[in-house]
Amino acid sequence: MSNKNKTQPICNLLNDIRHPLASLYKKANSIQEIDCSLKKLLDPSLKDKFELANINADIAVLLVSSSAWATRLRYSTPVILDTFNNQLNLTSIKTIRIKIKKLESENFTLIKKPIYLSNKSAQFLSNVANSFDDPELRKCFLNISKNHLK
Repeated sequence: MSNKNKTQPICNLLNDIRHPLASLYKKANSIQEIDCSLKKLLDPSLKDKFELANINADIAVLLVSSSAWATRLRYSTPVILDTFNNQLNLTSIKTIRIKIKKLESENFTLIKKPIYLSNKSAQFLSNVANSFDDPELRKCFLNISKNHLK
């Protein structure tokens, strides 16, 4: 039996610098450590409202749970950037991106209410449709004009 088919503990794979998962694991750990350090240095009211998702080149990406917190964090961007650059020594970061993460409980569908034309608008579209020589265009306008309250 060859060594290629031999199973290995996951920790061996993650610590083997030749394995593709090792660099991903190292980056994830690094981001998690930076996230914890950043939260300790910022205003305590922000601590549980975001998570550092990624650092790529000169951009740090923060995830928040709502647009309200995204707005609040955007106002704090200069302080966050200063914290990255001066207190965490991550001087390469020049931009903070804030994204809203979709929660699993938000898997709902919106019910769209139908939109109806007024009778006057429907009559106008019908008249316009009858003025067209193109039968396809006339048909489209007539179909739209049928969408009115009766």
